[in-house]
Amino acid sequence: MEAPVGTVSIDISAGFDGLYWGFMLATVLSGISIVQGWIYFNNHDKDHWLFRVFVAILIMADLTTTGLDLKVLHFCLIENFGDLASLTVIVTKPVIWEFILTVATVFCVQVFFASRIYLFNKQSVWLPVAIIFFGAGALDLASKRNKILFIINGGCAAVADIVTTVSLTWSLASSKRGFKSTNTMLQKLLVYVVSRGLLVTVTQVLFLVIYLAWPEQLYWAPIHFMASKLYVITMVAMLNGRRFLREPGSDVHVVSTSSLLSNSVRRNQSILVRQTVELDHFQDHLETKRSTGKEGTDLVV
Repeated sequence: MEAPVGTVSIDISAGFDGLYWGFMLATVLSGISIVQGWIYFNNHDKDHWLFRVFVAILIMADLTTTGLDLKVLHFCLIENFGDLASLTVIVTKPVIWEFILTVATVFCVQVFFASRIYLFNKQSVWLPVAIIFFGAGALDLASKRNKILFIINGGCAAVADIVTTVSLTWSLASSKRGFKSTNTMLQKLLVYVVSRGLLVTVTQVLFLVIYLAWPEQLYWAPIHFMASKLYVITMVAMLNGRRFLREPGSDVHVVSTSSLLSNSVRRNQSILVRQTVELDHFQDHLETKRSTGKEGTDLVV
């Protein structure tokens, strides 16, 4: 369709496709994050209250980034609708705060996994230190309005994820022992850690590649919008998975122990009852013999 005479037709849809799809993905993942949080707070009340507060802060920060994403979309498509000049500069305060909050959320999750690595192997302190170092580097660079530093930020986050995945994989693999139930649980954890590591690492690398290829477009926005949500969801999902990892093994031990105890009690009870019955029969037999012997003596006499 041709534009009316005297008007200028400018197609800006390509520049805002990323914002639209990014916000849609962020909204869906926010729902998943809420569900994971609901499962956690309803099933893991034995965790320390400080850690539960930490998880709650992460989920709230994740939802806040979604609200800031909505504010950016509203700024571009509602507040400045038709104002092409304002759309050329969308680096507003909500954008800056959204980016800083996203990187801060990612950093907190990386610190959590670094602490898990330290608990697995306290001798290799340099591994969690390296993760925190690269994560902190990404957090510091997040506040800089520079494309080069922006790229280095993504690179630091990707390196931190790679170190986290390799370290957790090595720690879990080296923790296997001769117990089948323990090895099965570690194998499940290993599969999850590798899958989670590949997911977040590929996300960071893909973000870097797309940003380097199209720095002036917003094609990278969907990946950036869902980054913090992937980190929070994978972390809370792992916390929720503890119950499913423990239940099979613990059920086996509890059932087997209780069954052994109950069988032992039943066996002892049956032996006691049988001995009591036999004793009663023996006493009756003795009484019968006495009475019979006495009667025979009387007759003879």
